[in-house]
Amino acid sequence: MAKSSPIPDTLGYRAILGAIVPSTNTVVQPEYEGMRVPGVTNHVMRMELPTRPYDDMKKYREALDTEEGNLAEAVRLLVNCEPDVIAHGHSIHSFRGNIDRAQADQDRLAQLAGVPFMTPSVSVVRGLEAMGFKRIAVLTPYWPPADELIRSFFVDSGFDVVSQVGLKCQGPTNVARTSLDTIRKAFLELDHPDAEAFVHVGTNLPVSAITEDIEKASGKPLIGVNVATYWNALRSIGIQDRKEGYGRLFAEF
Repeated sequence: MAKSSPIPDTLGYRAILGAIVPSTNTVVQPEYEGMRVPGVTNHVMRMELPTRPYDDMKKYREALDTEEGNLAEAVRLLVNCEPDVIAHGHSIHSFRGNIDRAQADQDRLAQLAGVPFMTPSVSVVRGLEAMGFKRIAVLTPYWPPADELIRSFFVDSGFDVVSQVGLKCQGPTNVARTSLDTIRKAFLELDHPDAEAFVHVGTNLPVSAITEDIEKASGKPLIGVNVATYWNALRSIGIQDRKEGYGRLFAEF
């Protein structure tokens, strides 16, 4: 999408970063704000998604198949602020099939938006590729049907999932209420001697700010979904700033 003027945005003089999050999500926006670098501003649009009932696994699984929601409408509205790139702050929709399918979907959304569009699944894979890891341990806030989807995505994309923990959070808003102590304990449970790196999927699980703590405690890197997506969005438009406090991916790559 062409800019309406060659004059840069006064605050976002390097980039305007758009983000699309579920209407229930309260984690992506503050975590993205924490990761901002000078001259970049974040602008968030919300979208509505079908209900994913945690007390009915059949309906839960069915919801996973129809979870795009009103994403296209959110894109249409967000591009009015003329972003340079859009980060998609919703995990599960992008973790279907394998990386080839995910890349094709990301390309479709970029074409719809008229600017680079970064999805969580592609961003996590790009982070793993940048760091050179194949054997992973995966933490999610999900229930078994979604965890199966995540595992299949990584396996079909050439990764070895040596350990996986799903926290079985009771509804999307409760994901954001997961205590940091619970998250730390989950990573301890998740750890496996064969794992080269941790992966976190689920954008409403507040992991980003403790990424460095997890890495120091375990001695293993953590590629979290929100950090990876924000990192990938910046890198896609040529912004190479490194950021301390959010793990090795953002600090070193």
